[in-house]
Amino acid sequence: MNKIDLGSSNGRTLISDIRNVGSTPSPKNHLAKILLGFLLTFTAVPAYAEEAYVPPTEASEGVGGWAVVDPVTNVVHGVIVCDIQNCGPGGTFDGVLPGEYMGCTNCNLRFQTRATEDGNVAGYSGHSYDSAGNVSNDGSVKWEPSDNSFSINNETNSSDGVTKTKKKLIPSKTASNGTNLETGFVDIETNYESNVINGSTVKVDVLQPNFNSPSSITVDYPAWRTFQYNSIDSLKTNIESDVDTELALRNESEPFVETIKALTDKVKKFFGMILGGNQ
Repeated sequence: MNKIDLGSSNGRTLISDIRNVGSTPSPKNHLAKILLGFLLTFTAVPAYAEEAYVPPTEASEGVGGWAVVDPVTNVVHGVIVCDIQNCGPGGTFDGVLPGEYMGCTNCNLRFQTRATEDGNVAGYSGHSYDSAGNVSNDGSVKWEPSDNSFSINNETNSSDGVTKTKKKLIPSKTASNGTNLETGFVDIETNYESNVINGSTVKVDVLQPNFNSPSSITVDYPAWRTFQYNSIDSLKTNIESDVDTELALRNESEPFVETIKALTDKVKKFFGMILGGNQ
């Protein structure tokens, strides 16, 4: 998943923004408007039945990030700078971007992010480029028509283990503090499982109701012990002593102690890389 910085909207011409990403130029006369309307009528009908889309009130504040959504898979192929008068239902494009964009043809337009106070517009999609400049999409960002939100799912593999993240983006809540798009994230779930050390692993589950809420953390050493923490700071402060205390109480063997401590180091390293939010 990529967060795409689309630049400042200050002093920019909206139609120029759309044209730069491969969209149809704004009609320049009455005949062009009629022809464009005719084109949209016959080519921009979604391939599946979806209730009429109603953008949130925040979409009417000015320019923002509008997601280009595949009408069949709901995968987000990119995000463009636009406003409700052009990209919203009943607007210039009637909620559908004509032509092809980032591998998607006649895709739906859905409001995703608000502009920040400095006029910057950014958004989230799963597209990336290879060394030859070819675009691909991992499907990590999807439109959820049931509640007009976006789901974002990622998986990262490293020598330390596998990390999976899952969260929902509420468009109306993005940049609610004027600066940070991440205020739109709710139901944030992060799962980490370490690589195997002497036949054992450690699993971590982190839950946040929203971006600014404290984390609920579970650290599970399967078949041995589970620890609970109510914040990342609490975990960083206490996990090493908690593990040492439990190892001493159970009088574990030296090889087992070394394994558990090595796994605990993995946990500490994992949380050392987590940033953002009130955790």
